[in-house]
Amino acid sequence: MTSKEKMFAVMDGVEVREFPVVIPYLGIFLRDHWEEVTEAPWWAVRTGDIETNLQVAKDLQEKLAIDWIPANGGYSREWREKHEVKVRGKQPFIIDKETGQERAIHREPPGGTQTPITTSRVHSMEDIDQMIDICPAMDRIKDGSLDYASAVIREFGDEYFIFSSIGAPFWGLHSYFGFYEMMTNLIERPEWVERLIEKITIASLETLKAYARIGIDGVWVEDCYSSADLISLAHFRRFAAPYVKRQIELINGLGMKSIYYFCGDVSDRLEDLVQMNPTCISLEESKKNFVIEINKVDKIVAGRACLFGNVDAIGILQNGSREVMVAEIKRQLEVGRRSGRFVMSLGSPVTPLTPMAKVREFVDLTRER
Repeated sequence: MTSKEKMFAVMDGVEVREFPVVIPYLGIFLRDHWEEVTEAPWWAVRTGDIETNLQVAKDLQEKLAIDWIPANGGYSREWREKHEVKVRGKQPFIIDKETGQERAIHREPPGGTQTPITTSRVHSMEDIDQMIDICPAMDRIKDGSLDYASAVIREFGDEYFIFSSIGAPFWGLHSYFGFYEMMTNLIERPEWVERLIEKITIASLETLKAYARIGIDGVWVEDCYSSADLISLAHFRRFAAPYVKRQIELINGLGMKSIYYFCGDVSDRLEDLVQMNPTCISLEESKKNFVIEINKVDKIVAGRACLFGNVDAIGILQNGSREVMVAEIKRQLEVGRRSGRFVMSLGSPVTPLTPMAKVREFVDLTRER
């Protein structure tokens, strides 16, 4: 079986001899491990150059040998034609070829930078109506912002599962309200929340239609800030679940596979997630005073969705010995064998302190079991 065939098989409940293995958040992995992966300059992914970015994807796949490859949107064709990168000393700049305006590109440190949104941009219903531009699916394709994704499909699509990503609508609220008012508005201004999240949802559905048109295999739907450690089950069912369910239904209806990655404590709402009928469910590992035990999760999911593994990215991958890693891989694979619908994965991104060799060891050890 090819990697693509294995991914489709486990998602459809077809028996496989070897479970597929993936790594989530490959963009974060590249940011923190760039020189271990490729000889391309670190600013290559910021230029929009399709061939350079394809080479980086090839280098990453050669180093990790995982069963999927990401293919997300990028700069429009017009933007790429009007801009170029020049390096003076060691400092790269993006140059507008028409105006001569230049902007320095700065490398993110390991672990990234935090830019919390603390001030709400929304002060009225009218603000909400003016804020979100809903770009039709065909316009996304025509403007060239999915050219790189299409190139990934052409380059890798016969052998590998190609996926794109999208945020769940509830998570998108914080970009407009900031975190604090996002939470308080659930109580103080629920009509604002519902108006804004509806517009976020509609815009995301157009993006999903564009993904389907270019031939994406599956969509990683990331849902943050709607977990039991942050909002009540009642608020989840009113403000979060109905909207992400629309995304999942459209992904499935368009013939793609939906991979629902839910961040945080899922203890009182796992059944709600299953009822949304995603193809796959992926959860964090136990952390932050909540417990997500893959064995108990599997008993609740009971084969109704393909379950992604949630190996601890710090306790097992970063800090665990080979023996500890082997034991956890075996344990999770035994869980997967009960339903046969299983993909080995991590619960969180690979940490900056985890060398790439340890990640490849995780992949190889999974395949040896």
